[in-house]
Amino acid sequence: MRNLISLLILLITLNIELIPQEDNYWNIQYGTRSTLLGGTVIGSVSDLSATYYNPGAIALFTDVKFILSAQAYQYDKYKVKDGIGEGRDLEYSSITPSAGFAAFNIDFGFLKDDRIVVSVLTRQLGQFDFRNRIIDSIDVIESSPGKENFAGGVNYSRKFQEVWAGITYSNKINEVIGLGITGYVAVNSYTNQSNTILQALKTDGEIASYTRILNYDYNNWRALLKGGIGINLNPLTMGISFTTPSLNLFGSGSVGTHLFVSGLDTNRFSSNYQDDISSEYKTSWAVGFGAAYRFDEFKFHISAEWFDGVDEYYVLNTQPFESQSSGEVITNDLTNETKSIINYGFGVDYFAADSLIFSASFISDYSAKADAESFIQPKTIGMNLFHISAGSTFRIWKSMLTLGLVYTYGFENIGEKINLTGGNVGIIPNEAELQYSQIKVLIGFEL
Repeated sequence: MRNLISLLILLITLNIELIPQEDNYWNIQYGTRSTLLGGTVIGSVSDLSATYYNPGAIALFTDVKFILSAQAYQYDKYKVKDGIGEGRDLEYSSITPSAGFAAFNIDFGFLKDDRIVVSVLTRQLGQFDFRNRIIDSIDVIESSPGKENFAGGVNYSRKFQEVWAGITYSNKINEVIGLGITGYVAVNSYTNQSNTILQALKTDGEIASYTRILNYDYNNWRALLKGGIGINLNPLTMGISFTTPSLNLFGSGSVGTHLFVSGLDTNRFSSNYQDDISSEYKTSWAVGFGAAYRFDEFKFHISAEWFDGVDEYYVLNTQPFESQSSGEVITNDLTNETKSIINYGFGVDYFAADSLIFSASFISDYSAKADAESFIQPKTIGMNLFHISAGSTFRIWKSMLTLGLVYTYGFENIGEKINLTGGNVGIIPNEAELQYSQIKVLIGFEL
C-alpha cells in the first residue's frame, strides 16, 4: 500500500513542472523539408521557413512560393517508470493538433531582387490534464499508530501557447550574399491549475487534512528581431543567424494560492488571490551557424545554435500577504530563469529524382530550465529531448507535397521528499524516472 501513497506524493511534488518543452528551444520545426531536416538549415534553408531560420537566405531564392506546413496531429506520452510499484508504470498519453507554420511573399516590383515575406508560426505549444484519486487504509502518519482511513486526490491541468507573427525583409547584396531581418510580435498565454486534497481519519478519531491549491494564468505581448546572413558558394552554402532579447510590451495575469493543514501536529491556513498583475516574459540572445554541402545525389546539413541564459526575474510580481493562521509574511511571486545551452544537429537529403527527395535528421534539444525555486515553483524539471525526423518530398501536379514523421524522446530522474507540516510528520521519499515520447505527423505544401 505504501506504493500508492508514494505515487500520490510524487505527483504532488512534481505537478507544477511536469511538462517538458517550454524551455526546449528546438522542440518545434517549421516549413516542409526544413522540418524533415530537423531545422538543421541555418546555412541551407530552401523554403520560406527562412523567415525564422535565416532571413538573409530568402533574397538568394530563385523562386519564392507560398508555403503551408501543418504537423496535423501529435501523440504525446508520459511514463513514470515503476511509478506505482516495481514493474508497474504510471502512464499518460494524448493526441492533439500540432503546431503549424504559414508564410507568403509580398511581391512589390520596385523591390527587384529584395523580398518581403509575412509569416505566422507557433513557437511553443503544450497541454496536460491529469486526475488521480486514492481511497484506502494506509499507514501514512508516523505519529499515529496503525493504519489510517485515507483519501487523497490530485487535479492538475496546464496549457501554454506562444505564437509569433512577423514581417521579413531580405536584401540581396550580390549573387553570393543575402542579408535579412524579421520583426516579430510574440503573444504568450499560460494557464496552470493544481488542486491537491489529502485527508486521513486517525485511529483516535481525529481527522487530519491537507489542502493545497495553486492557480495562475497570464498573457504577455512582446517584440523581438531575428536576423541572418546567407552565403551561397555552390555546392557549399553557409549561414549565420541571431535572435535579440525580447522587448516587453504589455500583459497581465492572476495568482491564487491556498494552503490548509489540520490535525498533523500543526494547523496552517494561508489563502490569497491577486489579479490584474502586470506580466513580463524575458528571452535571451541566440546565435546560430549552419552549413551544407551537396555531393552527387546527397546533401549534408549541419547546424548549431547558442542560447544565452536569463537571470531570475518576476513573471508575475505579486504583493506579499500575511498567513491568516501564523501572521507569517508570504510571497507567491511567479519567477523564471534559464541557463545557457547549445543545441546541434545534422541532416541529409537524397535526391532520387528531380521531383523526389528523401530526407532524415537527428537534433539535440537541451532544456534551458534553471533550478529556480519560489513559493509557487518548488520543483522544476528540465528534460533534455532528442528529435529524429524522416520523410519525403515529391511533386503532385503543380505542387510539392511533403510527408514525414518526427519522433521525440527524453527522460529525467525525478523524486524528492515532501514535507506537509514543516516538522517530521508525513515525510515520504520517492524516486522514479519520467520518460517522454512524442510522434508528430507532417503534411506540407508548396504552391
